[in-house]
Amino acid sequence: MQDRAMVEIELEDRPHLGYLVAHLSGEVDLASLGCFRSALHRLAEADRAVVVVELDGLQHLCAGGVRELLRLREDLEVRGGGLHLVCDENRPARMILRALGIPAGAAVPGPPAPLCAGSRARPPT
Repeated sequence: MQDRAMVEIELEDRPHLGYLVAHLSGEVDLASLGCFRSALHRLAEADRAVVVVELDGLQHLCAGGVRELLRLREDLEVRGGGLHLVCDENRPARMILRALGIPAGAAVPGPPAPLCAGSRARPPT
């Protein structure tokens, strides 16, 4: 039997924006769930309180993988941070998240918008 049950995580630190981006690819299924859980645990322990997980490269996301993402969100929120899930509208992970009522954005957040001339209020972050 071929070991097809691998998920790859590529990390991109964006310290100037205060968050870490994890680009996922492969399949999250029962065979890769332990590896996925360990990788997410390392993200929870990173020195960034906010983590963006980009799911476009996933071909499959099982219920256990969703559970681990929700666990990561809880871990980050306890530290005063948060988790942002990002996935294109027509990707498999987005369809699963939508069915479960879990919000996901369409793009990795960029730098905050500059202040508008004549305005003293900062744009929402």
